[in-house]
Amino acid sequence: MRKEIIFTGFGGQGIILMGVIIARMMEHFPDLQVTQAQSYGPASRGGACRTDVVISDQKINYPKSSRPDVMIFMSEEARKRLLSEADPERTLVVYDNTLIKSIPAPYDKKTFAVPATGEAEKEFKNRMVANIYMLGAVIELINPGSFEVLKQIVSRSVPKKYEELNIKALEAGHEYYQNHKPA
Repeated sequence: MRKEIIFTGFGGQGIILMGVIIARMMEHFPDLQVTQAQSYGPASRGGACRTDVVISDQKINYPKSSRPDVMIFMSEEARKRLLSEADPERTLVVYDNTLIKSIPAPYDKKTFAVPATGEAEKEFKNRMVANIYMLGAVIELINPGSFEVLKQIVSRSVPKKYEELNIKALEAGHEYYQNHKPA
């Protein structure tokens, strides 16, 4: 088993934190190996940002994604720049449909639209939790059945004064997934 995930957007959206949280979570699954690699554009806040997470039951020789199973897009610019790395037949393209209106053919065959930023603004009055909402929405696609472990890791990974807000966003994202699972 090998699963490759790419989270991408712009600096300031918590993209790197998403990858770090998933990597930390995988420490609770000792039969699996995990790597997490990140890259930034020329400006950390507002510039291009990406993190790759590779999970495998075998030794991982290369820490970046070469054949992504899941790509999570949190900005239109990231979609334009990186969508070509997806395999239209096998890659599930997850996108924040508040910020990205559609996925063009042929990449639109396997998609999952998640209103992460819109729900963060509407439900929590804070777009800074859009990344955590998105994590809740995609965790079953990454490592099914690990939501409770993810919740523990999110609690330990965010500032204490924002812990409750982030957990509520995580739960709301997970509930969104339960009600809108991709086919």
